[in-house]
Amino acid sequence: MVDIYIIRGGFFGWEFTLKLLYVILGLILCIYDWKKNNRKDYFWVLIFGTLLYVGSEVMLFLFEGRIMQEKFLFGINVTSLHWLTIPLLAVADVVVIAIIAIFFADRLRNPETRKKWGIIFIIWVVGRDVIPYIILVGLGYNFTNVSVGDSFIPSRRNMTETGTLIALSIMIVIGLIWLFRTDKKSRKRGLYMIGVMIILMIVWTIGEWFAGQRWIEIGPEGAPPLLQFGMLLYDIVIEMGLFTVCFLAIPSLLKLIKKQE
Repeated sequence: MVDIYIIRGGFFGWEFTLKLLYVILGLILCIYDWKKNNRKDYFWVLIFGTLLYVGSEVMLFLFEGRIMQEKFLFGINVTSLHWLTIPLLAVADVVVIAIIAIFFADRLRNPETRKKWGIIFIIWVVGRDVIPYIILVGLGYNFTNVSVGDSFIPSRRNMTETGTLIALSIMIVIGLIWLFRTDKKSRKRGLYMIGVMIILMIVWTIGEWFAGQRWIEIGPEGAPPLLQFGMLLYDIVIEMGLFTVCFLAIPSLLKLIKKQE
């Protein structure tokens, strides 16, 4: 199988301080929803998402499916501290984004809170993923000077590593089975979560791409435009949208998350 890599350059490729802040944000959202709605759903999403994605990152590490050159936490080089960086990477980059997605999804699907949280969601997306990149591109500044084929890429992940593809497929099938078999309101919750996740990832990916920080490579070569588009879309819809719903599906199937009222 041809090795196809997705690249993350610049600040988001090496800065683990921001990842730690994202983990803290995820915990805050879990606690807020628990106190506000008297449920522990988000904690279950956090727990199962962490178990599943840390496992995925460990597999990528062992088979060299993800290569990261340097990692910094509060300015300290933590590249060799895999026991710290792998969980931080997994939770911050995927699990917390899933929690953010379900947080907004739960409030957008409720007619009583849709308008208020719709506005907050727009502010979040624009503030996090639009304005910073507009400023950076306008100033002609990329986080770091990286280009196709560079040996010193902050983060390069193999999208076609066999073990990861098998695990991903199994998790997606579980999520889809749950979506088809669950009750109507829980299905709506899952679909809203997928929708919000896809919106978040589309805006973020476009911002990264315009800032010269995200692209697709075949081996050390740049991929053709159509393949670039297809693999970035695959990352958005399959690797994030459909995969992360299993963080909600599995605890729901285990009756740890109750059916929606």
